[in-house]
Amino acid sequence: MRTAIEQHAQVRPPNAAERVVPLLFGAAPGGPCAFAVLLLMSVGIAMDAFAAEKKRPQGHGENEIVALSATILSQEHVELEFGTGFHGSYTVLEVRLTPKGQAMEVNLDDFILRSESDGDHSGPLAAAQIVDGGALVIKRTYSPRTNAAADPLIAGTKVEMKDDLSKGVSGTPEMIEALKKRILKEGQITEPESGLLFFPLEKKRPGSLVLSYAAPGGKLRIQFK
Repeated sequence: MRTAIEQHAQVRPPNAAERVVPLLFGAAPGGPCAFAVLLLMSVGIAMDAFAAEKKRPQGHGENEIVALSATILSQEHVELEFGTGFHGSYTVLEVRLTPKGQAMEVNLDDFILRSESDGDHSGPLAAAQIVDGGALVIKRTYSPRTNAAADPLIAGTKVEMKDDLSKGVSGTPEMIEALKKRILKEGQITEPESGLLFFPLEKKRPGSLVLSYAAPGGKLRIQFK
């Protein structure tokens, strides 16, 4: 005679994972394919995360001497690398410069990031400036356009010193050193060089940002998509 426990086991309803199995594989509920379903679901989630990472806003420009690629990093990405998102006070770009067969000089002062939506723009900061939190930001206001094809006219300019960008961020030697290692290095290069650029522009829509680079061989202007 079967025990009550054995009888209950025979009529146990399938769990959620087991109910999905017949739909995907045509297998009987409770079969060994349930684990495969869960594995595929996990892989799918990972692939979705990877696809989202691949969709980060990017831009590219080049001339006869150099090619420049730039990607806007999310605050989560920055926080993962440095242990802080710097309170979202910065727009952080990962850039790659590729010389075309000749040596060239890299200077951070040659880069300007501008928001076309409000006219804010700034150059990138050095490591010590990031943790100290002092940065100069230029704000411009524009007059209404006379027509859609006309360039906007500057109505006013305001210069601001932001001194609270890194409030609460540790300015330890370790943090400064970590920033120095990742910020784009200045100097002469003959091979591709990559690094980060920190701009004191916060909460800007990626589609409104334009990176200008006073490159050898002619200025490059990059928009992000």
